[in-house]
Amino acid sequence: MQIDDAPAIRPIEADDVTTVAAFLNMCWRAAYTGILDDGFLAGLTTEGRADSVRQKMSRGVYGWLAVDAGGAIGAVVMVGPTHLHIIEDAGEISLLYVHPSRIGTGLGHRLLLLGEAALQADGYKAIELDAYAGNARALQFYRDHGYQKVGAKQDHIAGRTYDLDIMGKLNSPPPEGWQTRRG
Repeated sequence: MQIDDAPAIRPIEADDVTTVAAFLNMCWRAAYTGILDDGFLAGLTTEGRADSVRQKMSRGVYGWLAVDAGGAIGAVVMVGPTHLHIIEDAGEISLLYVHPSRIGTGLGHRLLLLGEAALQADGYKAIELDAYAGNARALQFYRDHGYQKVGAKQDHIAGRTYDLDIMGKLNSPPPEGWQTRRG
């Protein structure tokens, strides 16, 4: 049962990829204006982002959507095997984006906890993620949830170099009732 206008949380399915891709591009434009190159942000395509989401899914990344009664996405989280490999036996919060109008409502917190619980159930002893160093809001959100900087890397986009902070956190035992998805 939903309370008030709380969105329904459901797994991302293959049929959702295009809708998720468009949502992610909108979130990137909102979150990274002034951080990433404006021309790059303007050139984001749904097809390109959909390919990226499909690649993540093909390597075992999975996730959830928060969808309101009208079908609009309020937030998305994807988790799975890491590509960062800073912390031993870590899974990764591959992405977490909240619609700009839903920031500060607790929706990001709910999806982060859901992703962490899934990684715990998959047997990962730690969690890692990366965030652009210029994205102070995201970095503070993760620090508020117990993450700390464990490394750094660079991303090269449209001929420019951007710094990313790698954040990490040790996992606690999986919640009771969770089924593992890790092979």
